[in-house]
Amino acid sequence: MKILFGSYSAISVLGGGIKVQMTNLAYHLQKFGYEIEIFKPTQDYNLKEFDLFHLFGAHLGTYHFGRAMHSLGMKMVVTPIFFSKRNPIQLYWLTKLAKGLRHFGGIWTEHLFTQELCAMAKIVTPNTEKEALLLTKGLKVNKEKIKILPNGVDEKFYNANPELFIQDYKLRDFILYVGHIGWRRKNLLALIKALARIDRKAVFIGPVLETDYAKILLAEIKKNKNIILIPNLPPNSPLLASAYAACDVFVLPSYYETPGLAALEAGLAGAKIVITKYGGTCEYFADYAEYIEPRSIQSIKNGIIKALNKKKDKTLAEHIKNNFLWEKASQRLVEIYRLLTG
Repeated sequence: MKILFGSYSAISVLGGGIKVQMTNLAYHLQKFGYEIEIFKPTQDYNLKEFDLFHLFGAHLGTYHFGRAMHSLGMKMVVTPIFFSKRNPIQLYWLTKLAKGLRHFGGIWTEHLFTQELCAMAKIVTPNTEKEALLLTKGLKVNKEKIKILPNGVDEKFYNANPELFIQDYKLRDFILYVGHIGWRRKNLLALIKALARIDRKAVFIGPVLETDYAKILLAEIKKNKNIILIPNLPPNSPLLASAYAACDVFVLPSYYETPGLAALEAGLAGAKIVITKYGGTCEYFADYAEYIEPRSIQSIKNGIIKALNKKKDKTLAEHIKNNFLWEKASQRLVEIYRLLTG
């Protein structure tokens, strides 16, 4: 079976969780006899060669791509990666209002792009039950289409060696953040302010964006001698896995995560996790993480201190290893594809 993967056009330069998900699923699906090709915008395609099209992300950035594939007759699976701070009832009425604005004034909202792409899909694969509820109750996506597809993580992080990072940076048992530095959704300004109240070294690893918010973050980081910024560490660097293993606590204080691949990687490497309570994170980290309210600096601080005071063990790592490796996610995706292809 041959399947075409696709997502938004900037994924090749921005990277991030969706790219990690696509590339890992593509790799592991080959073990089940599937041929996966990741869409390249300038390449010519004979779509008759493909059995399915799988779209990752359902939003403005993927809407025209998904609509084109649907119009050309491709069977489509959509992994929406959707979150809203609204409850399902509020989301339903806001989307209903948005439809009226679109009809009379040509005004679109992000929710409408998600809703229409899910309507085009044969199967919709949210990665949590909470996302599924938002889709079915809030956006009225057909329940029969919904098949949960959990995110995954590479098993290599389970065996990560802390010594490489410790030797290079002379640090251990620090607080760690990994991700883009400059997106407001990641909520790093609140994290920096919380860290100012905690006497512990912290490391930020990730590309620094050219945004006004990033400039504010860099200025605040300079004020705190305990924060070390490492901006140019590749995602596949052995030092990244080593940093996860060398840290004491990993923090992801975002406004939401679905569920936060970096946190899964860190947890598999043995780090204690402090993470936002929004986006279905509890379905992955269960009772093994500290959940924080991202809009409260005090909550972030309290979560970190509580995690620092806990003994480090492998309980979370074993939970992730048993439930969320890419091999298991790929097996689930094979089951989903077979519903369409037999």
